[in-house]
Amino acid sequence: MGIVTKTGDQGTTGTLGGKRIPKSSSLIELNGQIDEVNASLGYLNSLIEEGKDFEKKQELMEFIRFIQNGLYNLGTEISSGFTIVRFNETHPALLEAKIDELTALMPPQTKFILFSGAKEATYAHVVRSVSRRCERQFVRYLLEENVDPFPQCYKFLNRLSDYLFTVARFLNQELGGEEIETSPWA
Repeated sequence: MGIVTKTGDQGTTGTLGGKRIPKSSSLIELNGQIDEVNASLGYLNSLIEEGKDFEKKQELMEFIRFIQNGLYNLGTEISSGFTIVRFNETHPALLEAKIDELTALMPPQTKFILFSGAKEATYAHVVRSVSRRCERQFVRYLLEENVDPFPQCYKFLNRLSDYLFTVARFLNQELGGEEIETSPWA
């Protein structure tokens, strides 16, 4: 498959359905943001792989790759106008289960925290914020297209940022990063 097609030289791109649309469209913005989340997850996995070992390291990395595949499938659903459906209620529920699993391994969070600590943890917070931005664009797109009810793939993306927050805390715990609590200004 060739990379250079030259079909976008006039500022349009093709959808899975074969339509040409402007690269500035809400759909293409959403797909670009999904791509950013996916690339950021790949970099997070690289940081984890290069870092210190901990008991759940391989399991965590494999689940991040699972999420990356999920994001590819998310893009497919969106680009097909939701005629191709790859998500069901088990996918957001799986993220919820992973959140609960990791949360059970940590002390309870009682205060707001600064996004700090080990580099892997702080980058997990960066990915979390990128996924939140992507989620906001997804809502914009769904409202523009009058998609109701919101699809399961949206619910998966909504749970992703919660999962990444939990991963950041877990990484700090496992890698010895300091979780700094916020403090009010005097």
